[in-house]
Formats: sequence, structure tokens, C-alpha cells
Amino acid sequence: MPSIRLIFLWHMHQPFYKDLVNGEYRLPWVRMHALKDYYGMVKLLDEFPHIHQTFNLVPSLVTQIEDYVAGSARDPFLTVAAKPASELTLSERRFGLKYLFQANATHLIGRYPRFAELEHIFSAYHHDPVRAEPHFSTQDYTDLQVLSQLVWFDEFFLDDPTPELAQILSKGRNFSVDDQRYIIAAQREFMSAVL
Repeated sequence: MPSIRLIFLWHMHQPFYKDLVNGEYRLPWVRMHALKDYYGMVKLLDEFPHIHQTFNLVPSLVTQIEDYVAGSARDPFLTVAAKPASELTLSERRFGLKYLFQANATHLIGRYPRFAELEHIFSAYHHDPVRAEPHFSTQDYTDLQVLSQLVWFDEFFLDDPTPELAQILSKGRNFSVDDQRYIIAAQREFMSAVL
């Protein structure tokens, strides 16, 4: 039987989201996918030592990952997720409601009962941040901030968590500002493993 030489080539790319005038990233997708996809796809190959694949990361993606790892990247989604809920302005609270639920409802949000509960409250107001905002407490916002970031962590980070991350995962709700700070800091650490 004739054989086929097959090449697996993964082309990892993202547009350059950084606004060169104000230095802020317009969208969070490099950060989110660096946490959820890029590391795990390569790490999965440990289970298949005889399968070889090539991963091509374009320069604009590498540069943006390096910015996030260095702590020099800013995006409005991360800013709202990282700020203590008690300090959020009204417009930041509405921004959080509008954008922190941006994840697959079944496969991401649905994995965390508290996140699904918060999404259910938001959907009861037809996903309208203005109408829903008065119905979210400061604790609701803190939980949303933590879960909206945690949901993007790759399974490899969650299956063998640090003691701090294990504690946060076991809580599931009623997160503290310290939990929130840890999740934000862990993002940089986990993203540093990608390259």
C-alpha cells in the first residue's frame, strides 16, 4: 500500500490590535487565545510523541504576547476585569456587563455554575447593560470579573493548578479582590509559557 507524507502546519495569527497612538490594545483576543489555545495545542503533543507538527506564529502575534507577558499591554477589557469592583465607574460596570460575557455559553460559561447564573441574570434584561446594571451587586461584579478571565484558562493550567488557583476553583463564587489579583497575575505567568 502506498504511503502518504502528511504535514500538519498550524498557522497562528492575530491582527495587530495595538493602537499606535494611545498604546492601548483595541481587542483582547491575543490575550484570550494565548491563555486558551496556543499553549494547549502544543502541550497536547506530549501525549502523541510520534506525531510531528509545525506551529507558525506570525510576528504580530509574538510581539503582542511579549507585550502582555512584560505587563506593558493594556486593553480596556483587562482594565475592567482587573479593577476592584467597588471602584468601577458606572460606565465601567456597563462595559463589563456588555463584554465580560463574551465566551461560548455552553463550553465556557456553562462550565462554571456561578458564571452561568450571572449570565442568566444578564439575559433576563435582554443583555442590555443599562437595564441589568442596577441588578448586579459589587460581589456579582467581582465574580464576573474573576470568572470571565478564568474561563479562558487552558485545561492544562486547570488540570494541574497552583495551590492558589485550586483554592479559587474550589470556591466557585464569592471571590475576593485577592482572588481577582491572582487571576490577573496568573494570566501573565501562563502566557509566558506560550512562546
